[in-house]
Amino acid sequence: MAGLIIRNLYKTFNINNKEVNALSNINLTIEDGSFVTIVGKSGCGKTTLLRAICGLEKVTKGNMEFTKGSNEKNISKRVGIVFQEPRLMPWLTVEQNMAFPLLKSDDKEAVHDIVHKYLEMLGLENFKDAYPNQISGGMAQRVALGRTLCYDPEIILMDEPLGALDAFNRRKLQNEFINIFTENKKTIIFVTHDVEEAIYLGQKIVVFDKGSVRSEIPVSLDYYRDTTSLEFLKLREEILGLLLA
Repeated sequence: MAGLIIRNLYKTFNINNKEVNALSNINLTIEDGSFVTIVGKSGCGKTTLLRAICGLEKVTKGNMEFTKGSNEKNISKRVGIVFQEPRLMPWLTVEQNMAFPLLKSDDKEAVHDIVHKYLEMLGLENFKDAYPNQISGGMAQRVALGRTLCYDPEIILMDEPLGALDAFNRRKLQNEFINIFTENKKTIIFVTHDVEEAIYLGQKIVVFDKGSVRSEIPVSLDYYRDTTSLEFLKLREEILGLLLA
């Protein structure tokens, strides 16, 4: 696996001939094998940061450096992303969608084993032949996650992947993410605007505000976390205080 060091990162957009800083002087260390949540209001630069990390957005200034992991220099080979929308291909089955990143592999038996490992892990074995329009939103998001896991990136980015789900499915998938993290020791960077979700999942919470890192808060609570505990509620009030200041 790999971690990530971000140094003096800026991203500027030109809007109506005016420069707008989407990211300003970001300095952040993501430890190898850690689960980091980034929380902040809508429009504060969280998604722009993820897009910069995975190479979808060219930064204006600053640099990023992988720590540990492979010697692969191609960012797309080292980083996988799960978007808010599953973005499945409607003409492919659940199994085929998950296998898509491995399409060029000549080892069909290995592909089969990898895909079925994650079908089983995510509880999708009985739906492997279903098409996206035949499954629920929560299941579609699990397929999107499975597709990323099949790709086997060193760092997984998640951009508010549970934003469109009801509370029941949201908590169910949060627990799936924790299971995958603890079992696979992937480095995960998870963006959300939900403070409770950030505390429930993260080992470290990065509070974002107006394109900058406002605070980094370590979380010492064990999984699975009691959202009604005093420690949890104190963290919630601390983060809300930072966001509302």
